Amino acid sequence: MINEQRFIKNFNEISKFGALKGQNYLQNSKPTGGLTRLAFSNEDKNAREFFINLVKSYDLDIRVDSVGNIYARFSDVLEPDLPAISVGSHIDSVPNGGFYDGTLGVMAGLEAIVSIKEILKTNNEKLKRPLELIVFVAEESSRFKMATIGSKIISGKLSVSRLKELVDDSGISVFDAMKNFGLNPENLEKSILKDKTYKSYIELHIEQGRVLEEMGISVGVVTGIAAPIRFELTINARADHSGATPMNMRCDALVAASHIILAARNFASEFKTAVATVGYTKVIPGALNVVPGKVVMGVDMRDIDEKNLNTLNQNLRNYINDLSNEFGFSYEIKELAADTPVKLDDSLINLLYKNALDLDIKAHKMPSGAGHDAMHMSGIADKVGMIFIPCKNGISHNIDEDIDFKDAIKATNLLTKTMMGLANS
Repeated sequence: MINEQRFIKNFNEISKFGALKGQNYLQNSKPTGGLTRLAFSNEDKNAREFFINLVKSYDLDIRVDSVGNIYARFSDVLEPDLPAISVGSHIDSVPNGGFYDGTLGVMAGLEAIVSIKEILKTNNEKLKRPLELIVFVAEESSRFKMATIGSKIISGKLSVSRLKELVDDSGISVFDAMKNFGLNPENLEKSILKDKTYKSYIELHIEQGRVLEEMGISVGVVTGIAAPIRFELTINARADHSGATPMNMRCDALVAASHIILAARNFASEFKTAVATVGYTKVIPGALNVVPGKVVMGVDMRDIDEKNLNTLNQNLRNYINDLSNEFGFSYEIKELAADTPVKLDDSLINLLYKNALDLDIKAHKMPSGAGHDAMHMSGIADKVGMIFIPCKNGISHNIDEDIDFKDAIKATNLLTKTMMGLANS
């Protein structure tokens, strides 16, 4: 159904932007060694320019909104004003990340649309509805400590003032990064999409876990997406001389942080699908011979059950408050994200599963523990679905992230068949 060689070639080409091995990123015609392509970086800019030129070469319509989301559209259809069938993902990465997280979904979406366009031409047919591919800007949270910025903006969940508040480690705000990138974030409202803009939205992504690989299954049909609650906690204690301060006279910020890290793990373990992670700590002053006087730490909690997620969040906050009274430190909590878990559309789940069986592809219905742009598309699209493929050893956000491209080809054929059917509905 799809052109496998074209798909592989285009994926390998976009993978060179940000590749840590430079131009030598390919081994045995496969990207290796990982990449760093942070949002609004030069690597991101070059990858976007490559993608835009590639889209133009396939005679698709293209536009970029005021905050940097890219839209590629096929509108040579019977009723071009009907809500489109959409597909999408992102091309920014974490530092020292892999090639497949996000980018695979973008290139699979492009291949699906181009393949459908060619099938229609060969058969002298036309679809009823348009097709549209979305490349969301700044999906990863690595730079600004907030994930899915582009999809949050189009769904009306972020304001201009919030873009000015979110800053990276260099103090550059999302707003300023966008301005420096040649975008117009002051016109953010023009990027917001209306409800029912799309008939459906599907996102193809690597699983970022080990379930599919261990089951020996090529495709996962996602049933729901876990949401994160994130905050940055600052513990203000007292820096003292490490030799001259007796243990019973200390107010050690790092000791307090260690209790909170363990509490986060223990509280999350009380729920079946919840997870909690302290992803970073900054110890101040960070000297060997000084009792730590301050710790800044990032807390990430997730669950597919909204009630349990909120309970986990409250339990940890209560613990921090009680610990501060016991240990004698003060603290500040800076809210970073508070998203809502999303259940995906049952009819689209069933359609994807049926189409997989029709294509003789083994499929498994499963939840997503990681967040994705798809979680912000409910309402904007009548139906939202996701397709997973296995990643080797479940590794993601890592230079060793890898896949069997045969799984990607199967999933992209499933995506193509499903989009084509939906576009005629």
